[in-house]
Amino acid sequence: MEPEAREEIFERAREYSTQPARWEQADVLWARVVEAYRQAVAGGRVDRNDQRQLARALWRHGMLLTALGRHDRATESGHEAVVLFTEIHQAVAAEHPEPTQARRDEALGELITAMVDCGESAFLAGSPDVRLDLLDKALGIGLHTAGPPPGAGPRTREAMATAYHNFANALLHRHQQQGATTDAQEATLAGSRATELRLKALDPHRPITLWELGNTYSVYAQALLATGDVERARLVVDHGIQLTDLLGAAGMEIRQKLRATAELIRGASGSGGGGRRWPWRRR
Repeated sequence: MEPEAREEIFERAREYSTQPARWEQADVLWARVVEAYRQAVAGGRVDRNDQRQLARALWRHGMLLTALGRHDRATESGHEAVVLFTEIHQAVAAEHPEPTQARRDEALGELITAMVDCGESAFLAGSPDVRLDLLDKALGIGLHTAGPPPGAGPRTREAMATAYHNFANALLHRHQQQGATTDAQEATLAGSRATELRLKALDPHRPITLWELGNTYSVYAQALLATGDVERARLVVDHGIQLTDLLGAAGMEIRQKLRATAELIRGASGSGGGGRRWPWRRR
């Protein structure tokens, strides 16, 4: 298949993936895209763009498979994408040592994002420990490579915010299953870091940034409540509800989560369970 044809079918598969009624068609198209790029990178000198497109196709196909409920296949596709994105980042790093350089920032951001999304696929496939491991590794790669996220490039900052959000959610889930206090504490810390990054990214002209911050508030508030910090949980819920009110119908699902947490806060306050605070810690 010629390069132009590969690009055209890639874009068509991406478009179909945004339309639930066409997800089955998109599934077939992504399989064709992946095979086309596999052939393009097989043997001889590998073109970096073809390799990147193959990784992106595998990642996007994995996300579609997750939406279709085919979680095992989604995890397989996601793992292969992570391997390729790792190779790509290593190659780009050899050419651009500075992590904030645009191409390096893009490569690192895509690697972290692929690891995060693969972790979610693994969780849905019944492997919560794999999700936690991938999230921990994603955060470690980001911190080791680019340092504290506020000083990283824009693509890396965005990916790290999602990684911290998902890590908080994963730790909170394990806390709810097993009751470990340390999980609630670490979930609170991760939620705080995700909130910090998403506050810095907040842009009234980009509604998605409001949605992402509101979503993080909902997880952060639950983590605070799990540690017994009722006062701060109430404050975060209030901020979240104010924010999601601006989104109207788009913020309804998050608003419902926040209001459910508000009910739990009222219950905790009524039983005298508020006021406890955990020491502020940073890794």
